[in-house]
Amino acid sequence: MKKNYLFGMALMASLAFFSCTNEVIYVHDGESSEQVSDEQIITLQVSNGGDGLTTRAGRPLYSSEAKQTIENVKVIVCNGSSVVYTKDFTKWNDSDSQEYTESGAHGRKTTIKLEGDDRLGKGQQYTVYAIGYHNSSDYKDKEGSNTLNALLSGIGVDDTFNENLTLKFTGSNNAEEIFAGSAELSISDKGAGSANVVLNRQVAGAFVYLKDIPYFDDAATLELVASSTNNQLVLGQFANTDFGSNGNNTVSLNVINGWNSEEGWTIGKAKETVIAKITLSEWFTSIENNSGLIDVANWKNKYADQSPKPTFQKGSVFAGTFLIPFAKVANNQTLKLVMKAGETSSYKVLASWNINLSVTGDNNYTNLYTWNGSTFGEPSTKEDLNKKSYSIVRNHLYGIGTRMEDDPGNGTDPDPDPTPDPTPDDEPEPLNNKQELTLRVNDNWEVIHGMELE
Repeated sequence: MKKNYLFGMALMASLAFFSCTNEVIYVHDGESSEQVSDEQIITLQVSNGGDGLTTRAGRPLYSSEAKQTIENVKVIVCNGSSVVYTKDFTKWNDSDSQEYTESGAHGRKTTIKLEGDDRLGKGQQYTVYAIGYHNSSDYKDKEGSNTLNALLSGIGVDDTFNENLTLKFTGSNNAEEIFAGSAELSISDKGAGSANVVLNRQVAGAFVYLKDIPYFDDAATLELVASSTNNQLVLGQFANTDFGSNGNNTVSLNVINGWNSEEGWTIGKAKETVIAKITLSEWFTSIENNSGLIDVANWKNKYADQSPKPTFQKGSVFAGTFLIPFAKVANNQTLKLVMKAGETSSYKVLASWNINLSVTGDNNYTNLYTWNGSTFGEPSTKEDLNKKSYSIVRNHLYGIGTRMEDDPGNGTDPDPDPTPDPTPDDEPEPLNNKQELTLRVNDNWEVIHGMELE
């Protein structure tokens, strides 16, 4: 029998790690589309939920590992733009859901059964929206005045909901994880209905994992620099069941759902911004020369005092960040790595590396939607990708080096290995003898394409 799927929202999470990680959320009820009962059911399913980290406003990005630390899920059902039903989950990882293991995946799920006055009208079409977010989120409304929690909790029945919900990020970082999805829900003439929902990560991610760091006198930092950044995130164009494991074999959507609220800002405007910084003194007790490289004998794990802590190969350095997607700037290098002396405005550039995108067929962005300040418009069939100039799109992870787990050295053990041996799934990128780096692109935190240094 054919399944119907209802988009409910569940705290987005990360779907079980298959070859890499698939971080999407499924909502389904397993009922036939030819139901004989008149039940109206929404099942929320969050895969691979929780990572053991202390609850905070946004988890840190330490690897490609599929995780989430979202506590809240807001479900909104609309008839057109009019809200007809809402439900808030505020303890998703506790009493609001239960663990499940099925089809090789695991996570938490719950079921909503619409009864009594909550039942939806017979023979009607509805859209179910869902948003998963952190307790103390640094996202606010478009003006930056109301918190995300206040904004979403204030949406009730008979209100109007804009499917392109625009949020402003007000935190000290670049972005934090937030998940959303939607799906159409049909209620039969008998009053029955069910559907499946997929919640995708609405931001992108980037990290650099490096070893064999060249020695320069007075070297202080390695900085990941972007050609542009955005400070607003649009929760739109997220109703995509874009992978075969989601129940459909439809083509994935590539979405640039970011915008900049600065006056006079235009798409593709250059404004170089440091998006992640490695302070070398936090990884080495002293910066000394050993055959042209920083001496690894002085290496330390920056996170050694953290509990639980991520572990890294001896001699390596790491920085990662979540990003609001942004459009490429024509004729500008999208990402580059810069080594600097000094950490003030009087810094000196000692060396730099262009970070290039492999432009093989797998990395062409098809069905690309770009927010223009008021709408996503019609998708382009293919972005004309250039290895130096490329867009940063939603739910993609852009990385230098291979790092599939936060803790390859098992740092949560009573006696962890502080410097794990190299493994195929944990390999920093050598920085010496290279002029350019090539990115690895992890599409939906799942399939890794090629990106690297040369």
